[in-house]
Amino acid sequence: MTGGPPADASSRQRNTLREQQWREAHERYLDCARKVFDTMGYHGATVADIVEAASGSRATFYAHFRDKADIAACLFERALPAGAEIYRRAAEFPNLTLPAVRAWLDEHVLEFWCRYGVEVDVVNHAMANDPDVAARHYQWGVEAVRELEPYLAKWTGEYEQMGLLRALMLVFQLERFCYHWLVRGVPHDRNTVLDILSDLWFRELEFLRAGPRRPTSS
Repeated sequence: MTGGPPADASSRQRNTLREQQWREAHERYLDCARKVFDTMGYHGATVADIVEAASGSRATFYAHFRDKADIAACLFERALPAGAEIYRRAAEFPNLTLPAVRAWLDEHVLEFWCRYGVEVDVVNHAMANDPDVAARHYQWGVEAVRELEPYLAKWTGEYEQMGLLRALMLVFQLERFCYHWLVRGVPHDRNTVLDILSDLWFRELEFLRAGPRRPTSS
């Protein structure tokens, strides 16, 4: 009788190896897609370009992604932990002050849009023509708002959705402006932008933290 691991252990090892190979292939396609999109743009790039850059096959590509829009969305999803960290920092201000909000915007928010410009650009193009990606994008915004939960603590009961909607509008307003300014290159003075954004965010975070203005009984 020969030795060796039990059959179930051997099966687990094979499954682990396959999972590792799948993850490595997935990341390779994402890395190559980013380079292709950065060079050719979303509309100029094709699935064939991404497959060629990854030295892969169309069969492998479609085993991982539905189409070009899907890989663009998956590429952006890799940046979501960094995006969530931005809003988590806003929820952890030791003191909510205008200078603190301005420093947060300058050091973390604007840096994110500069670092992940390719990801932001391609997902915006993808969701313009793909309802599934658009729905995923909206959900990402909702998840970002969850990081601001300390400011929403008093928005309960009938006011809960109103508080979430105010925060969601604040997040999407910031995202759209940064997309046009930092990704698409619409020129604006950085200090002027920071002054305005700081004022908007400081006032709104103060308002959210204070809670809804409930009507008083006469």
